[in-house]
Amino acid sequence: MLETLRERLLSVQQDFTSGLKTLSDKSREAKAKNKPRTVPCLPKYSAGLELLSRYEDTWAALHRRAKECASAGERVDSEVVMLSVHWEKKQASLRDLQQQLQQLPGLIADLESLTASLRLKMREPASPGSWRAPSEGRVPAHLEASFEEVENHLLNLEDLCGQCELERHKHMQSQQLENYKKNKRKELETFKAELDAEHSQKVLEMEQTQQLKLKERQKFFEEAFQQDMEQYLSTGYLQIAERREPMGSMSSMEVNVDMLEQMDLMDISDQEALDVFLNSGGEENTLLSPISGPEASPGQDAVTLQVPTPSQAPATPPSRSVIWFTFAHFYRLQLHP
Repeated sequence: MLETLRERLLSVQQDFTSGLKTLSDKSREAKAKNKPRTVPCLPKYSAGLELLSRYEDTWAALHRRAKECASAGERVDSEVVMLSVHWEKKQASLRDLQQQLQQLPGLIADLESLTASLRLKMREPASPGSWRAPSEGRVPAHLEASFEEVENHLLNLEDLCGQCELERHKHMQSQQLENYKKNKRKELETFKAELDAEHSQKVLEMEQTQQLKLKERQKFFEEAFQQDMEQYLSTGYLQIAERREPMGSMSSMEVNVDMLEQMDLMDISDQEALDVFLNSGGEENTLLSPISGPEASPGQDAVTLQVPTPSQAPATPPSRSVIWFTFAHFYRLQLHP
């Protein structure tokens, strides 16, 4: 339809242009005939300019109207397409209605046959020779049995539907329970991992603090031992004014004492010198302590360690290792009286 409209517009345009050309030619011929040949033909530029402008305006108007016609044709085409779709739907509906109307006589015949069969069944004879029509509202026995059977089947169907719904609900609940267990198990594992990491961190920190305490305690006793050693080497005797209270827990003190007990004298001469030194000190010198006997005064806390006289001292002087071991043994006695 749109193509035919465009062809008509083009034909009209061609006819219009050909008519204009013929008119212009005829006007030129008439002007040429009317003009005398003796008069020279001078060109009139203003008239040509007017004609050219008029032709241009005419062509512009034609072009504009052609565009308007094209847009109008497109709109008409879209409307025609919509109308065709609409009427195609209507045609399909009409065909369905026609098919249903064609099936209607068969349906009516089936209904009539069904009603006839029901009427025949409802007319049950009372005796072999005569029959009696049932009263209005009475239903035959076989129909009642059929109705009861159908009702029972419907009840069974409802029970089956309820059981299916219950099983589906149980399945959904079991799936939700499994998902909940999985999530809680994951949370428990992550919580255990966090607790293990925290416990290991706390154990490491406690070990570090214990090591620092042990190092401080060892440093303290080393300084005290060095001071006592210097006093012993300079004066020849060791006097402790009061017993030092152990710093910290007894477990760390026991660790230091155990380290002293594990020390051995590797040199045999040192061992012999230590034995002679201890024997000589046990025979002629006294080692006074706060708890030495029943005659000791309760307020006496001083302990004096004396060195044997030169006549009683061994020929070989004890080495530094022997002296160190002796002081270690003395500190052990002071810590564990």
